[in-house]
Amino acid sequence: MLDNFIKNYKNLYKNERVIFDGTLMGLIKKSEEILLDEKMSPSKELKEKLLRLKLRAKEAMRVAIVGQFSSGKSTFLNALLSKNVLPTGITPVTSKVNFIRYGEDFKIKINYSDGREEFQSIENISKFVDQRQIVEEIEFLTLYVPLELLKVVEFVDTPGLNSQSKSDTSVTKKVLKEVDGIIWLSLIDNAGKLSEAKILQEYLSRYKNKCLCVLNQKDRFEPSEVEKTKNYIKSSFSEFFSEVIAISAKEALISRSHDKNLLIHQAFEEFIETLKEKVIYEDVDSVDKFYEEYKQKVRAISSSDLSKNIKILKNSNIEAVLEFINTEIKPIAHDSKEYAIKHEIKTLCSTLIEQHMLFLRIYDELIFELNGFEKEANTRFDELKIKFSKKLKNAYEKIEEIIDTIANEIFKHTREVSRVRYRAIQNGFLKKRTLYEKIEYKAPKIDSDMVYRYLFYDDEIVEKKFKKYVRELKEIQDEVNENNTLVYEMIKQKVQMWQSSYEYIRKSKGIYSDVEFANMRKFASKAYENILKSFSDEIHISYAKISSQFNHLSSAINFNYRNATEVVISFIERRVEESVKLYESNPAKFSLYQPTLDEIKDRLKITFYLYELENMMNSNSTFLSKNYDRLSSQFYNISASKKKLCESRKIRHYKTIEILKHLANSIA
Repeated sequence: MLDNFIKNYKNLYKNERVIFDGTLMGLIKKSEEILLDEKMSPSKELKEKLLRLKLRAKEAMRVAIVGQFSSGKSTFLNALLSKNVLPTGITPVTSKVNFIRYGEDFKIKINYSDGREEFQSIENISKFVDQRQIVEEIEFLTLYVPLELLKVVEFVDTPGLNSQSKSDTSVTKKVLKEVDGIIWLSLIDNAGKLSEAKILQEYLSRYKNKCLCVLNQKDRFEPSEVEKTKNYIKSSFSEFFSEVIAISAKEALISRSHDKNLLIHQAFEEFIETLKEKVIYEDVDSVDKFYEEYKQKVRAISSSDLSKNIKILKNSNIEAVLEFINTEIKPIAHDSKEYAIKHEIKTLCSTLIEQHMLFLRIYDELIFELNGFEKEANTRFDELKIKFSKKLKNAYEKIEEIIDTIANEIFKHTREVSRVRYRAIQNGFLKKRTLYEKIEYKAPKIDSDMVYRYLFYDDEIVEKKFKKYVRELKEIQDEVNENNTLVYEMIKQKVQMWQSSYEYIRKSKGIYSDVEFANMRKFASKAYENILKSFSDEIHISYAKISSQFNHLSSAINFNYRNATEVVISFIERRVEESVKLYESNPAKFSLYQPTLDEIKDRLKITFYLYELENMMNSNSTFLSKNYDRLSSQFYNISASKKKLCESRKIRHYKTIEILKHLANSIA
């Protein structure tokens, strides 16, 4: 069945190259077609992930500036942007993710957690991103900067890793899963420590191309120390970094912020902003004067000597970073982004496979419990069959004792009594007259009054024995039902333990399917209806049958023991009388019937239906043995049907896993 499903799936998508072209966007659309199919029960988070991948494919390559807290990330970015845009401080400052993209003008867009968007002047950025401000409602910010580099590469400023704030670290780790490359920023005196090595191993190994390592604050150390640290990083972390560059972000920012072109551009921006205000407030008269002041300022900047700043800029080595970006990152931007997005799609498939593997394990756990119960139940039923067969045999012996008591009493009160018969004698001349001779003989006679009195009236011997027998039967019955219930409790406990683990299960990853987890919760919460009820019903059926059979065993004697005794006595008396008639008719031919103890016992067994009871209670196949054989068989069949139910529910997950594997394997 599964092979046919996979075959049909492949046939469905065998013309996928016609439907989806070989571009990155074609791959994303193909992934959407498969992953967002309603049969996959996709989550809202998965839909958003794929939407972000689609948007990401259209955008510039995204490079994250990453490092431990207070490594100077914001200062470094300000140096690259040639403007003090991002706030800096001694303590960790950036608490929100900042996307830095190309724009015609400097501005920021604030995305709030409730979905609102708002544009603000870039001068107000600190109150939206600074940890020292109240920024809980903000999800992320986008800075638009008129820098040509940002048309190809956009930067992501992240909160520091290893910050005292767990939220900072978790936000950064989340961002690292959605970028195409990384510039790793570290302080020279902190580079290569164990904490950094762990992070590098965890995150940087996912990127196609090696990253750039930037060592900051080189202005604080001797050149020899800087070179020694660079060589150590190149040697120890060569698997992650293609280049290691030491810079001074502080010097770079100072020098670049005094660049003539930048100063002139900044003066122009200030002029335009002020001009707008004058026009709005109709201060037209002062425009000419203001314009003259602007021109003087531009001339002063143009004629100023900035050679010192050029030297600082060169010494900062920031130009080496820009050169690396232009010569190494920009040319491979598309490939890097494509690799990262493909990796992300594979990760989505892998994560969704994990989800379905989880469900398979959950069902397998239940199957495991059912298998374990089958073995335990069979063992227990075999033990109970032996145990209660012995108890039934003992109970049967109690009936035999009752019969022995009755038989002994009948036999004991069977005495020889004198009886008379008459024999004809011919007498007189020619024997014409008949005379009768009186002959005495002994014949058996049962003193039934004494039997009844001893057995049923004065000492109530039989009734006492019967009550004991009934009491013992009831004890066996209760013990049987109690033990059978305990066998049910075995499976009940196993299933409820399983149920307790999964009836409130919640997805641990955002892209997991809400519907799939809801279905699992529903299945687990109905564990009684889905699994236990059939076992419980079978126990109740068994209870009713066993109770009925035990009632039969009790009533068989309860309603018969007096009547049966009377019947047996009547039977014996009738045989005695029949033998007397025959004997008196022809003593030479017929003898008197003398009842033996064994004959009395046999007749009582017949009258008490003891041979039927013997089959039920004192054979190799007692009614309880048959009941346990039936219970064992029924429990096995029920368990098999429940395992089949689990296996049927697993099929859909197997199918989905194959679809996900096929998609992942199709990505080059």
